Amino acid sequence: MRSRTVANRMVLALAGTALLVAATVAARGAENQLVHAALGHVRRSAPGSQILAGCLTLAASVVLLTAQIPRRAPRRLCLPAPGCHLDSRAVRRAVRTQCSTLPGVVRARCRLTGRGNTMSLAITLTVDSTAHPADLLAAVSDGVLRQIAALLTPRRLKTRIRLHVQRPRPHRAS
Repeated sequence: MRSRTVANRMVLALAGTALLVAATVAARGAENQLVHAALGHVRRSAPGSQILAGCLTLAASVVLLTAQIPRRAPRRLCLPAPGCHLDSRAVRRAVRTQCSTLPGVVRARCRLTGRGNTMSLAITLTVDSTAHPADLLAAVSDGVLRQIAALLTPRRLKTRIRLHVQRPRPHRAS
């Protein structure tokens, strides 16, 4: 998991925990003097500052939530040679076609995300029951990924491979 996502989720979890604690204390009758003092301070403050605090909290929540959306790879990837570009759709298509030619693969899906110096490649392979996972992973990592990593040389490539086994379907009698 990326550090930005971890930090966002930690902040959201802490905010949620604080709200749960506040709700629990309020539900028990707010017997604590500290809670009474904090609630009194909020009641005495001007309505404008309460609205401002609410808007700032809402804006921070929206920023944290939108920061977790994965960024798609740019359509044109710059290559080390000056003036040369590579279409990211062509990279995804090449990965899909190379993976689908492997024995036992029924369907191959690919997703390329990230910008800058680090790209993430997620490959999902649907295989039939006769496929050997160790052989497939070796073929993908040694064959397909080495070629793609060579294409994206100035960038670091993180990969994730998922294997799904296709269920055998019962034969229907017509």
